[in-house]
Amino acid sequence: MPFVNPQGKLDQFFLLSQDLFICIDFAGILLNINPMFENLLGYSTSEWVGKPCGKLVDHRDIPVIEEALSRLQSHKKVAPFDVRALTAEGKVVWLEVTAAAGDRVIYVIARDISRRKAVEKQLIRNQRLFQIAGETALIGGWYVDMAEGLPIWSNEVCRLHGVPDGFKPTIEEAMTFYAPSSRPRIREVFSACCESGTSFDEELEIVTRQAVRLWVRVIGKAVRDELGQIIQVQGSTQNITERKATERQLTLLERSVEASTNGVIIVDAQRQDLPMVYVNAAFERITGYSRTKALGQNCRFLQGEETDPATLAKLRKGIYAQQDVHVVIRNYRCNGVPFWNDLYVSPVRDAAGLVTHFVGVQNDITAQREYQAQLRHNANHDALTGLPNRLMLDQRLSQGCLLAKRYRRYIAVLFVDLDDFKPINDTLGHDVGDHILIEVAKRLEEELRPWDTVARFGGDEFIVLLPDLAHEQDVLQVVERLLARLSAPYWYRDSELRITASMGIATDDGTISEPRQLIQQADLAMYKAKRQGRNTYQWYTDELNRKVTNRVNLRHALQQAIEQSQFELHYQPQIQGATGRVTGVEALIRWYHPERGYISPAQFISLAEDTGQIMPISEWVLERACRDAVELNARTTMPVTMAVNISPMQFQRAGFLLSIQRVLEQTGLAPDLLELELTEGVLMDSTEHAIQTLQDLRALGVHIALDDFGTGFSSLSYLKRLPINKLKIDRSFIRDVVNDTRDAAIVDGVVTMAVKLGLEVLIEGVETAAQYAYLNARYCAHFQGFYFARPMPMLAISSYLNESHHPRNDAEPHPM
Repeated sequence: MPFVNPQGKLDQFFLLSQDLFICIDFAGILLNINPMFENLLGYSTSEWVGKPCGKLVDHRDIPVIEEALSRLQSHKKVAPFDVRALTAEGKVVWLEVTAAAGDRVIYVIARDISRRKAVEKQLIRNQRLFQIAGETALIGGWYVDMAEGLPIWSNEVCRLHGVPDGFKPTIEEAMTFYAPSSRPRIREVFSACCESGTSFDEELEIVTRQAVRLWVRVIGKAVRDELGQIIQVQGSTQNITERKATERQLTLLERSVEASTNGVIIVDAQRQDLPMVYVNAAFERITGYSRTKALGQNCRFLQGEETDPATLAKLRKGIYAQQDVHVVIRNYRCNGVPFWNDLYVSPVRDAAGLVTHFVGVQNDITAQREYQAQLRHNANHDALTGLPNRLMLDQRLSQGCLLAKRYRRYIAVLFVDLDDFKPINDTLGHDVGDHILIEVAKRLEEELRPWDTVARFGGDEFIVLLPDLAHEQDVLQVVERLLARLSAPYWYRDSELRITASMGIATDDGTISEPRQLIQQADLAMYKAKRQGRNTYQWYTDELNRKVTNRVNLRHALQQAIEQSQFELHYQPQIQGATGRVTGVEALIRWYHPERGYISPAQFISLAEDTGQIMPISEWVLERACRDAVELNARTTMPVTMAVNISPMQFQRAGFLLSIQRVLEQTGLAPDLLELELTEGVLMDSTEHAIQTLQDLRALGVHIALDDFGTGFSSLSYLKRLPINKLKIDRSFIRDVVNDTRDAAIVDGVVTMAVKLGLEVLIEGVETAAQYAYLNARYCAHFQGFYFARPMPMLAISSYLNESHHPRNDAEPHPM
């Protein structure tokens, strides 16, 4: 009979349910069954009414049914239980059974859980296999069920982490076993595996409970059910500490060989003619032969007519006998110049004792031999020019200072550095460079008094000592004469060469306590002469020393700021004149020094560009600004563009476009919400390349603004080709725009031109109500300046964007 409700109506819920509903008496006889009975088990409903329910159950689960009936007969509650039912075709179906006793009958609900049981069975099998594999190969297995969210570790994993067998951590507790440097990576890959099923294979560092650091290889993959849902992440952990140590040792050895100042050669002893199969960088430097030319040849190609036959015989005898051999042999460089090679050759044997290779270590001792031959002269003189070297220079400098003090005279030190000598040396060769150095030395000596000193300080640097001067100004006559003489043409093999020099001057009346300080002072003055355009001279001053010292200190502090993340970003809103709405913000870097407070970007940006420190700073600014832009746009109803200044060095560096794409992907910022502000400096070199890069950025969807327009050497022929969105008019034209007709004309011309070119215009430096009223009445443009808001931190700009920010008529201008 069908299920009926208390009013006797047919219960549609029981008829249409996807679960099996059964009504039995307390003896277990089937009284009523819903249609799902036939669908699930394949039996006819009418055939089984009146039969014991136990007939449907696998014999292994009969005790479970009997125990449940016993409890229900006593009107006790029965917890849900699992049994195996037999279908009409003889197959087994797992059912999850929920039963409750009524007044006269027992109501049973059964749900098909066969698929879940199959998955659980496979998981148990896999876990056992993992355990067997781990115990055999010392690889630990683990898994995390998504439903429970708790890691299960094998005993091997427990041993790796230094905890008792059976240890069951939480996921967060399991993460703490990884070294701090490895935690971000394991969190990232584990989360990706849990969320998207991405497998991972990582080599990471862990810290055991005993504070022992180990390297482990962690492999993980997702397990899905039949519906494709991730139900478990499982994997293995293997101790690779020993392998890592071996790799580090091999890397260290390889780098040591490659960095060695001695040439290292490896030849194949198993091949005919013993060809070279490896040479290091020192070999290339010593011989002048590249690896490409050297590999595959026998070492004899370094020999020449003057190579000693007896030495060759000794070398060949040692190799033939497969023994260590040491010789000093005369070899020849690629350019034909001979050198003395202090050579050690040793055989390399395999496990069976067979010689597979020979290793040769060579040391160029030519300089040592020449030094021994000319020891007395070279102790005090430069080998190339014959001038006094640093040792004699120090002696004469001390003597000159002593005489100046004794006789109340002056001593002058000139630091002479040749301008652009390195390109000549690199392109025309060292022979030409040496010729010029020798000629410079001669010219300097010819223009000085017999008791003056010219010394070669190093490379293309010379020191001139002028003792016994009556007045400091007397040195100028000598300096001007030397500059004129050094700039005269140089002839080398009928070719005319031109070179000039920059000079620094330092003087003393004998009161200086450390004579060598005069050289340092003259050196500083020389660099100032270089910056003044070269082929000139500069005096040393205390102010120069202070500036140099401050620059050195600032560079050091800037590096600390980069390493310690002392930078902040402030944001200044950009206003659309027509609506008064904030359409964008410009990211402006701020450096807060822990001792000196805020340091103006004007003080450190140019230094960072000179030193290359601008690159890590620029990368940080771009990444932080994009992340903040995502956060700002999430809090506002209207889109806000993030404007970021890009340095020419950053723009011209290889991989710039890829770095922009990577930051956008990592932060999730839409490309059209990023505006890169570039100055005309990006076009100074490789204009065509710059234009192509700008086109690629536009294709990516990023906006481009040309910053400080009109302050440099703008080329209109390039401007019409530049794929940019916006021109930013520099604040220098806005300061007096209300009163100065020339500034007004420049602004009007730039805006008109930009409109004709289809470009947006942003006017910077708006500081007063009068400026804003004047400009807004005339131009449909965007505005930025203190009149609207100063640059502000992230929290403040976020509040600013959510409040009314129309310009106030009583706003006071703020000087930059």
